[in-house]
Amino acid sequence: MRYIRFFSAAAAAAAIVTGLTGLTGGPASAAEPDRIACSGTALAIAINTAQNGDTLELRRDCTYHLTTPYPGSDSDGLPAIGKNLTIRGNGATIVRDGLNTAPFRIFDVNSGGNLRLENLTVRGGYLDPSIGEDGAGIRVNAGGALSLVKVDVLDNTTAQNGGGVAVEANASATIKSSYVAFNNANNGGGLYTAGAVTIENSEFARNHARTSGGGIYQAGGTSFVGASVIRRNTSAGNARGGGINIAGGTMEICETKIANNTDTGNRGGGIYNNGNLRLVRSEVSGNVVGGANGLGGGIYNTSSGVLTLKGSEVFRNSANGPGTSVGGGIYNAGGSVTLDHSTVRNNASTAAPGGVFTSNAVLVTDSKVVHNIPTNCTPSPGLVPGCTD
Repeated sequence: MRYIRFFSAAAAAAAIVTGLTGLTGGPASAAEPDRIACSGTALAIAINTAQNGDTLELRRDCTYHLTTPYPGSDSDGLPAIGKNLTIRGNGATIVRDGLNTAPFRIFDVNSGGNLRLENLTVRGGYLDPSIGEDGAGIRVNAGGALSLVKVDVLDNTTAQNGGGVAVEANASATIKSSYVAFNNANNGGGLYTAGAVTIENSEFARNHARTSGGGIYQAGGTSFVGASVIRRNTSAGNARGGGINIAGGTMEICETKIANNTDTGNRGGGIYNNGNLRLVRSEVSGNVVGGANGLGGGIYNTSSGVLTLKGSEVFRNSANGPGTSVGGGIYNAGGSVTLDHSTVRNNASTAAPGGVFTSNAVLVTDSKVVHNIPTNCTPSPGLVPGCTD
């Protein structure tokens, strides 16, 4: 199974050499005259005056401090993007500056806008709870498009949806080789999407949702997650889905690890699925649903959910809260579940079964439910063909 790898020793050495010598092998230019001056004001002016299709180069490793909302906007730190624009960060950071700064998000992409960010950190966006808007780091509105390549989205907070990134209905985003972490929202601490999203070779870690979807919340639309890691995210309160909450739409997860996420409520430590979810050659492991009468340490599948596991593993998850916490591996509340060449093993719950709980028949093809405690499938082993205790 292939997982994300961000850096190598060779790449780090090459980066150091480049920083010392410059791209041409000669002395690095301290002035970098072709790049945007290291100032939040200069960056805002450059974005505002850029032509459609332009590329802006930021100063290498500069921190662009944003101290006030952009004039004419109550909640955006930079001019809204309504054109095709690329910003190459060259290791720079764009940050809302400090606790005493007025609340605003960092980037806002409007209809007709297509924003590509490369090698950049987007940090510290904060939205006023009284405004109730999505996307404290980056928001993509209907008709807009976003591309992130080697971008860190960190420490952004909203009382609504999508602490790090929000992709609204009829919008799209591609996230590659990026790190989305330490963001906070009501739903979708790292990412909220109702549009079309592709995630590849990226990590969503240590994000928090006050309600559902600590790492990712999908309200609808379609998503693909490939060769990525969703780990150590949390949801609390009336929580559902410590790692991922699929409230609707379709999601495919391929060669990805959903691990060590926690739901302190009672539905789905790793994944809560109310849509159409397909897991291919992926791993759901070490997730916990910890609330009273918690259901589905690894995966909770609703009565409307369609869940397919192909060549995947669900192991070492737990439903360990008080009361009748069951389904350490998978809890199926009456939806459709298919296990195809997959394994559910070494999961645990307070009450039986620890492996798979289901209220209706599961389709099983060359799969195993084994070594779960206190039981694998009892009290309903007949609904999971081949499962014995």
